[in-house]
This record gives sequence, C-alpha cells and structure tokens, in this order.
Amino acid sequence: IFDGDLSQYDAIAFCTSGDLTQPAPDGSPPMTPAGKRKLLDAISSGKGFVGFHAAADTFHSKGRLDENQTEVDPYIAMLGGEFVAHGAEQEASLLTGSQFFYRNIGVPSQGLAFTEEWCTFKNFAKDLHVLLVQETRYMKGDAYRRPDYPCTWVRMHGRGRVFYTSLGHREDVWTNPFFQAISQAGLGWVMGRFDYDIAA
Repeated sequence: IFDGDLSQYDAIAFCTSGDLTQPAPDGSPPMTPAGKRKLLDAISSGKGFVGFHAAADTFHSKGRLDENQTEVDPYIAMLGGEFVAHGAEQEASLLTGSQFFYRNIGVPSQGLAFTEEWCTFKNFAKDLHVLLVQETRYMKGDAYRRPDYPCTWVRMHGRGRVFYTSLGHREDVWTNPFFQAISQAGLGWVMGRFDYDIAA
C-alpha cells in the first residue's frame, strides 16, 4: 500500500509493531524502504497519522533500548516517542495534561483509569502537546519506577497532524466508551475536523 497512491487517504492509522520493512510473520509483503519514506513524506505534506499502543514499538532507533538517542529513527521522530518496555497488565490512572478532549468531545478533564498493558517510552519529541500523562505512583513493576510521563499526545509533523495514544492493547479497552471518544477526537483532529491550539 505505501508504495502505491496515498493521495486517496485523509489519514493513516497504525496499531503495528516491529520493523515493517522486514518480512511479516503472516507472509504479507513488507513495506519497502521507499514506501517508508513515502509514508513519512505524505504525513509531512499534510496527511493525518494516528498511532495506537504498539505503534510506538514500530521501528526503533539505533542504540541501546534503555537510553535516549541523539539521532532517532525518522518514523519515531514523526510519531514523537519510542517504546521501551511494559510490565504486567494492571489498572492505572491517566492524568489530564490538556483541555483538548474536554473542550472537543466532553471527556472528563480530571483524568481516567483503565486496565491495560502500559507502555513506557523514550526519545520524546520536544514539541509534544501532551494530552494524557501516565501516573506511575501506584503502578507495580520495575518498568514503572520512573516519574509520570506522557502517554497520549499530539504534534505537527511538517503540515501533517499526528496523534498517538498508548491505549489499545486489550479488547475491552477498544469497547470502552472513553477510549472510543479519545480515538474519535484524535482521528477528528488529524483529519482537520476541528482545530486546537497545540502550541499553547
């Protein structure tokens, strides 16, 4: 698909993991390096991009997994953050970092809680507009022995709008009305259905 015509799409969504330029376990054809460049160019030129959960575990920067890199993979630079690890599935709270959801879809502004497989990240872009923050204080597992960190955000990649949320591992998350509202807002924003000042 990425070596074909991307002009027919307003937005592209990933819930993927691994190096997509390598052969897939199911035998489907891999993305070519040229297709990866074409995808990133399409987003930079104005296409929307949405990443769910393992989309941050799609492509990785060269270097140690437990360190930030000075040069990150171009896909990670577009997305705004890179997966490091996760611990056991557990209930945890997300703190609101922005009025983005509340003003546009009415999701409560005081924060939410889900049972989920929670990702940790590195290589955060400096221009993230953070929507939700992972509260780590009560979480179990070595992966979460760190300060609270961004887990849902938006940013601009050139003229393209990018939305990412770490939510989306469990089936019951996908049927949760708050997750559906969060996803609806992310999709709506990247496709230009509403504006929000993410520089504020």
